[in-house]
Amino acid sequence: MKKIQKAVILAAGLGTRMRPLSFDKPKPMMPVWGKPLLGHALDLLQSWGVRQVLVNTHREPGPILAYLRQRPQDGLQVQISHEPALLGTGGMLARAAWFLDDSPFWLINADVAAELDPRPLLKTFRRLDALAVLWLHGALGPRTVEMQDGFITDFRSPRAGAPGTYTFCGYHLLSPQILEYLPKTPVGSIIRAYEAALGAGRRIAGVCVGRSYWSDAGTRERYVAVHEETMALHRAGKPGGRLFDPTYLQMMEALFESGVRIDGFVAPGPGARIAPGARIRNAVVWDDAVVEAAARLDTAVIGTRTRVRGRVSRVAVRADRLPDPQLAFVLRRMKWPVEHTTVVPFEPRGSSRSFTRLQKDDVSVILIRYESDRAENALYAEHARFLRRIGIQTPGILHHFPHRRMTVVEDLGDALLREVIAQSDARSAGHLYAQILEAVLTLHGPGSHQAQRRKMKLAPPFSARLYRWERRYFAEHFLTGHLRLPDGEVRGILRDLKEVAASLLQAPPTLIHRDLQSSNILLHNGSPAFVDFQGMRFGAAVYDLASLLCDPYVSLPLPLQIRLLNRYAERTADPAAVRALFWPAAVERLAQALGAFARLGALPGTERFLNFIPPAVAMMKRALEQIDGGLLNLRRILSFL
Repeated sequence: MKKIQKAVILAAGLGTRMRPLSFDKPKPMMPVWGKPLLGHALDLLQSWGVRQVLVNTHREPGPILAYLRQRPQDGLQVQISHEPALLGTGGMLARAAWFLDDSPFWLINADVAAELDPRPLLKTFRRLDALAVLWLHGALGPRTVEMQDGFITDFRSPRAGAPGTYTFCGYHLLSPQILEYLPKTPVGSIIRAYEAALGAGRRIAGVCVGRSYWSDAGTRERYVAVHEETMALHRAGKPGGRLFDPTYLQMMEALFESGVRIDGFVAPGPGARIAPGARIRNAVVWDDAVVEAAARLDTAVIGTRTRVRGRVSRVAVRADRLPDPQLAFVLRRMKWPVEHTTVVPFEPRGSSRSFTRLQKDDVSVILIRYESDRAENALYAEHARFLRRIGIQTPGILHHFPHRRMTVVEDLGDALLREVIAQSDARSAGHLYAQILEAVLTLHGPGSHQAQRRKMKLAPPFSARLYRWERRYFAEHFLTGHLRLPDGEVRGILRDLKEVAASLLQAPPTLIHRDLQSSNILLHNGSPAFVDFQGMRFGAAVYDLASLLCDPYVSLPLPLQIRLLNRYAERTADPAAVRALFWPAAVERLAQALGAFARLGALPGTERFLNFIPPAVAMMKRALEQIDGGLLNLRRILSFL
């Protein structure tokens, strides 16, 4: 079969999954080892013998046009099809009919990093007389495609990820007859066209290509991973290695010799400056960015002309690259120029709030945005001021804009308790927790009296209704959603937890934090600081104590838990009652945590929470071992985990 002469590259997406980076560069222009993804795609097509390429564009086509103008042609003719309104893959092809002729053509996604031999696709196309041949992968990706005897039967498999399912890799070899099956609407999908063709009896083949490399570079995590993978593949002489530029080995060696500490890789763009003393573990640094000596980059992408210091574990971009009127309002009120402000979004926390670090020169603050779906979100500023008045360290409130649901607070750094404890020995951990217990005792004692005296507005107190919500949350997301337990077993466990709630309701109500875990406590200047307390209310003090000492993020050893429990109990009016209720409270709290981990783990972007289910289960088993009798249904189910 003759070489395919024409190809269409889909480059017009919105880059939603790559925000805020896609506000800085269009996704096809994001560099992999110094060359845009679009450039890698063009190089691959040219190596296959393609001579004419049509690239569609949408938002901000300027960078793509500028790149194509300065790129050596080398016999490859590239044309543009600009879409003021997105047409989808089907609508784009319908509009591109003028570019096509009677010969087959390639259709590829610009946000795919790939290296493959096209011959298996070409041979299959010729041998089977298929309408299209699609590159599939049988191990990676979402695997939503079903195939039988080499022909695709379903693009929306209800068995996604199951054996015998495949991922479509974004590379098609098509007959121009596909135009007959495109949706008749201006906006459409190529998958709809394929489904229409299948319904008309046409055949669409799928091929898994051996000795190939494929990665969807459409998320920040995968974009960084592509760099790591292709560098390793280059060293091993395997497919995918062509995307790596060996000159970066020399760059990294020079940076290391200058005093930059590199673990993994760093890919600096033209004009980027990285100061000696910076510590980097896998980072892509775009053009003209500045990484200061105090920077700590971890699996990060640093945007164009962005200056960073301190820790960046995801993304940093300049504020003037973001179409964000709310952010612009905050910066105006702070008198911070947008072009001199660096924006560092934190990882999603699974709540209706977002946290963003803002940096200018040597000043750093945290911007909290919140929704009105939970009333306690609006109480954060008032509660922070209250806690500081009673002697508990919290971030200072710098600006509060309740009508815009935004708060700017002091930046207390990155020394999260959970990360500090991971690097501490038992003695140091005990000392830190002893300090935290002093703050907890202040909250539960003087804090309770002051809150009552001031009639402070709080979240509704713990009640039978709230405990019922917690156990149903546990049942819906963990027992049913995650473990797939039958209804009868779930009802038995709920009866057990109802008994636990009844015992906790007998405890005298105290002002509690409600979410007193290590991810909500920082060490600032050697002292603990509470940074997230939006659920503060009255309830059983042991709920807080169990949240702190039975935290799955940390998994303290049992002897230390007991020692700290006794330390707290001896400072209360009824030590025996505290000890008796502590482990049942741990069961209640861990049930709520397991529900949260299962719910968040099932959502895109927060899958990491699934990693905390095993330690939470182990901690709940430990809690049950400290309780004499009862909770038989819960014990039985956990014995199988």
